[in-house]
Amino acid sequence: MKVILFCQNAYAFGILVPIRDVLIEQGHGFLWYISGKLLDNFPYKDDNYTLSTLDLQRYESDAIFVPGNEVPYYIRGLKVQVFHGLAGEKKGHFRIRHYFDLYLTQGPYFTDKFNELKKVHKNFDVIETGWPKLDVYSTEKNRYDFEKKAILQQFNTDKIVLFAPTFSPSLTSAPYLLKEIRNLAETTGYVVLIKFHDLMDQKWIKIYKRLSNEIRNVIFKEDKNIIKLLLQADILVSDTSSVIYEFILLNKPVITFKNISDRVLWDNSNSYTGLTEKVLDNFHSDAYAAERAYINMQFHPYQDGKSALRMVNAVKDYIEIHGVPQERKLSLARRLKINSIFGKPTKNPFVGEKTNKISAVLITYNEDIHINAVLENIKFADEIIVVDSFSKDGTIEKIEQHPHVKLIQRTFVNYTDQKSYALKQATHDWVLFLDADERVPDRLRNEILETINSSKPTADAYYFYRTFMFKDKVLHFSGWQSDKNYRLFRKSKVHFTEDRIVHETLVVDGPSGVLKNKLIHYSYKNYEDYRGKMIKYGQMKAVEEFKKDYDPNYYHFIIRPFYKFFNHYILRLGILDGKKGLIICYLNALGVYSRYKELKRLRNLK
Repeated sequence: MKVILFCQNAYAFGILVPIRDVLIEQGHGFLWYISGKLLDNFPYKDDNYTLSTLDLQRYESDAIFVPGNEVPYYIRGLKVQVFHGLAGEKKGHFRIRHYFDLYLTQGPYFTDKFNELKKVHKNFDVIETGWPKLDVYSTEKNRYDFEKKAILQQFNTDKIVLFAPTFSPSLTSAPYLLKEIRNLAETTGYVVLIKFHDLMDQKWIKIYKRLSNEIRNVIFKEDKNIIKLLLQADILVSDTSSVIYEFILLNKPVITFKNISDRVLWDNSNSYTGLTEKVLDNFHSDAYAAERAYINMQFHPYQDGKSALRMVNAVKDYIEIHGVPQERKLSLARRLKINSIFGKPTKNPFVGEKTNKISAVLITYNEDIHINAVLENIKFADEIIVVDSFSKDGTIEKIEQHPHVKLIQRTFVNYTDQKSYALKQATHDWVLFLDADERVPDRLRNEILETINSSKPTADAYYFYRTFMFKDKVLHFSGWQSDKNYRLFRKSKVHFTEDRIVHETLVVDGPSGVLKNKLIHYSYKNYEDYRGKMIKYGQMKAVEEFKKDYDPNYYHFIIRPFYKFFNHYILRLGILDGKKGLIICYLNALGVYSRYKELKRLRNLK
């Protein structure tokens, strides 16, 4: 059986790892899919993984385990939802989105509700297996006891309180319990652990870190592993976080503030007061023990640590009976939504023989925010060469984590000089030459492979049109709609001209072509960054024009920048890009002004 472990968010790792371990034990193949935002912190890079849905199409999976709400309909395999929490009262938990063939539920409470929905929709099945994230409660329940004992001895107390609120601005208790947490720690002497979600507002993270610096027995935890903290704590303080149920299943008391559940089966307060008294009362009387027993029975009655095993076996048995679906049939609206999230399916993925190899080449300087993503993006190349100009922001350290990448460090003179040198380092004749802020989407990647491995390529060099991204939004106009550059070419048929040092020109000794799929260009990170780029390019362009020996005047300082703005904002429809278009067109005009300002300075130095 070939399985995809599908991750859109970091919480999926703890849910899918027990499944992965069972797959390994049983000898099944698996492939992680992770969204781009998870790349830098993905902890299992020794496993087989991808960020590309094209790779998923080519993998030909039998099943896809998804602890989330969406999955591409066009990927082969049984689409299995394994859920990402136990908070059944949250909006959308029992919403049927029609993306899944099989629901593997945590306990009777969830099973009954999904079986009722199955009778209505009749296009999925339900099997109760338990939840794999909680297998650790069986296998590691006493793993942290020694460390807990040491903590209690260090602070001369007998209890650990965990404060783990939700991050949602409308539901979080963090802004309101600061004084209550302080009072609890100072009054009782208990150890108070603070664990915030990764998406918690940075303002409250800073404030609670400051509290932990002021009070010795308040400890701000930045561990990714909240399970460890759940096992160590004696009581949980929260609000409407799904972690409540994970803690209750350890049969320990919970206190919440303004929880939104219709049926609260633990100690809940509708005002942000009295925390210390509530903690002491729960330790003394434990009034909600019977309710916890009910939750354990209904939400997750499995204590054997074998939920992941049941899931894998359930999927295997289901496939033996029903076979493997090629794709999930959806309405047009749902297909369009999936395409907007994951990209359109690649038609006829390239699976032929690779008759020509590709060298992927980059030049870099301080590309810390881009380098991991671009190196991951071009892994399909047969070699990757990076010529770096002695970066100082962590770029080098990240490149060195990619053993398949050849790194060369060389002093930067100008773009033409650096790119000419980098091109000479390529081993293969076909070269894919990218900037670090560019990405090859799946359809373009497929087109590249088809083009260079055809029996007779139609050109020796190919232009790529580019989609300009303003932060994470597409800029549709502003002069960028016709932007194209040579990015794929035969090394033996090209060279860079030496008379231009910025926006270098590639000379092609042979026919040129254009690929139909666009490259993605993440040039705009923020205002200051893009402004700096435009000024830098303008200054470098001034060095080129200095050789032409003309003196800039009113025309160059006023008319040329104005025309640049007018051309891009009005004639090339930047006005239709709204505020984004105004910003880009202004900064492009600023680049022109900076060119002549620098040229004037250089002439004055003569």
